[in-house]
Amino acid sequence: MVKLAGSVVPYDSPLIRTDDGTEKMRARSSDISPKLRSVLFLVDGHTTFRQLLDRAGSLSSLLETQVRELVRLGLVASMNEPDDNRSTDSVDATTPFARNTTLKAQDLPPLVAAKMQLLLRLESQPSPDIDLLGAELLEAKTLRELAATAKSVANKLSMSVGMERSQLFWGDAKKILTAWRDISAADES
Repeated sequence: MVKLAGSVVPYDSPLIRTDDGTEKMRARSSDISPKLRSVLFLVDGHTTFRQLLDRAGSLSSLLETQVRELVRLGLVASMNEPDDNRSTDSVDATTPFARNTTLKAQDLPPLVAAKMQLLLRLESQPSPDIDLLGAELLEAKTLRELAATAKSVANKLSMSVGMERSQLFWGDAKKILTAWRDISAADES
């Protein structure tokens, strides 16, 4: 699942175009890029998020970023909302850490799960420095140290992918780290 603008999009949920998305696609609206419009064509109400990403092959990270943007803009939505009663922060913190695995992040130590989720967010960035920045995240020994490193990575990321994408990464990182801090504190008590 990915958490986007207050909604959770499960990887196994079919994606649908919203009324606004359908209208913008049909009208060839100039307020969205041609690339985002082409992604709107892929959304058919039957294909799951995971299937779209699998079909994209080596471009899956780019497609995931584009789908995130379409959801943020309110042009694409998940057909199925999560059916559990967990809060969105909890859902985000305990989602599968990779699209092709059944292991859940909550089955791992908080530091490991947080690192994995941050690395997944980082991999969706089109930066040539991903390997170096990912290595920095992996060296953290505590959640506090991981938070400081993630902030540093976000600052470095702004130089290669721009401030907006850097801020998106940092926003996701704060939610992930806060959720895992809270889960870790609850486990200790």
